[in-house]
Amino acid sequence: MTAPPLELSAAYVVRTCVPEHALAAAAGVSAATLEALQAAGVVPQPTYVLGPASVRSAIAALGPREGGRAYFGISVPPWLRLAAVLAERTPATELRAALTAWLAKDLAEALTEAREDAKRFGWSRMFRDDAVDRTAVATEAERLWPEWMGGGWAVCLRRFDGPHLVAKEVGRRRIAALTDECAKAELSPEARLEVLGAMARLDAVLLSFAPHERPNGTPGLILDATAQRYDLPWPACAYGDAQGWSHRAVERVA
Repeated sequence: MTAPPLELSAAYVVRTCVPEHALAAAAGVSAATLEALQAAGVVPQPTYVLGPASVRSAIAALGPREGGRAYFGISVPPWLRLAAVLAERTPATELRAALTAWLAKDLAEALTEAREDAKRFGWSRMFRDDAVDRTAVATEAERLWPEWMGGGWAVCLRRFDGPHLVAKEVGRRRIAALTDECAKAELSPEARLEVLGAMARLDAVLLSFAPHERPNGTPGLILDATAQRYDLPWPACAYGDAQGWSHRAVERVA
């Protein structure tokens, strides 16, 4: 018998995320250090909250609005390790700025490394002529900060850093370009290989998303949809309408 969507989504969260009580241990920091980082405002909000009859994240909710147990995505512990090391030499009042500066530097380095692809696929605004525009990248890091602190990126990425951010957008845009956003009637054998490779590279930086989130997230909209459209070999998603439930109960969170 097929599990209901709430049970599937809750099982995904428990299986893949870190419960709040284990967060310090997962990051390898003391409870006191975690408390200090929270007080400094550099710990993201919980990635998921599981209630008695609900699963909620920054991007979608299933069930009623209610309290529950907090869980954190796997990208949060590495971030806490980074923050803890920066905090060793940075006053608490300056820690947010230090982390934003680190993100800008990491993003700039990733864009430089992937310059040709980045300029073609989604990141052209970060370049001036042929070089990374450091001012634009700093502005982008500031824009990303509240999204990361709000918990949304921890639903999506395996790590929150420059290489993952760049690879996600490049992969998404590359697949769209290769398929004309799935408008091409068919793909040549060579194009099928190229699309499959792009899908694999994108999949490598993404999390699966909870079942109720996947159809409206990058894994569902890009990976699953492309595989289905062109009959590409791809792991069958264990969630969704094929399992006999509707997405209509899912609330999109603005």
